[in-house]
Amino acid sequence: MRVLKRALAIVYLAAAIVALGTLVCQFWGPYTYRFMLLLRDTMPRVIVTVCAAIVALGVLLSFLRLMFARREPSCVHPAGERNIEVTLAALSSCARAAAECDDRVMVEHIEARVQGSDESRVRFKVEAIALDDKDVAALATSMQQRIEKACDTMLGTPGTTARVRFLPSKTTVQTVEVSGE
Repeated sequence: MRVLKRALAIVYLAAAIVALGTLVCQFWGPYTYRFMLLLRDTMPRVIVTVCAAIVALGVLLSFLRLMFARREPSCVHPAGERNIEVTLAALSSCARAAAECDDRVMVEHIEARVQGSDESRVRFKVEAIALDDKDVAALATSMQQRIEKACDTMLGTPGTTARVRFLPSKTTVQTVEVSGE
């Protein structure tokens, strides 16, 4: 799929260069008369028309994609129940409270994203700083379990996954000299 998208992007770019370049060179520049003579022939006119159609089709598809793109959902529907909504802000607050239960951790950032076709699952990415360098793996596992348990309790059904990532500490040491006058 990625190769196809690249190939289509290259075709679109080439078509845009040909169509816009021909238009610009036909109306502005020192060779306007030569471009007008060139476009009298059938083959160059067909090529420019096809390139202009490709560009117009690309613009139309971009517009439709922008207008009808699926927006990122801001609510979770526990157990797929469409009548019940829990906002991501509420779940993020619950996850932050559960993550900060341990004094050896400082939470920097929590990102929540709704998953699943029925929007019943939520995935957390937690970025934290470990204030204690001892057994960071166990610290991450316990934080992950606390977050998942707290959010599953809040939702009333399992549907939470959490990924904990520890960042390097951003502490700086500042030395102040005091004069003894």
